[in-house]
Amino acid sequence: MQTITVELLNEKALILLQQLEQLNILRLVSNKDKTEVTKRKWAGSLSKETAEKMLHELDKSRDEWERNI
Repeated sequence: MQTITVELLNEKALILLQQLEQLNILRLVSNKDKTEVTKRKWAGSLSKETAEKMLHELDKSRDEWERNI
């Protein structure tokens, strides 16, 4: 199976897609559900301060790497 994202330009397009779903040609999946689950899954994993420290260390490492090349 392949999943694609489609931007609907009018309401008739949604009706056509729903009809295709009734014919078992495709299945409609809501993107909103996926993004909400993903956000909740990673919420609070890193504090803002820790993330900033990590980015600072990463920048330092890149600078050192470039000097050694």
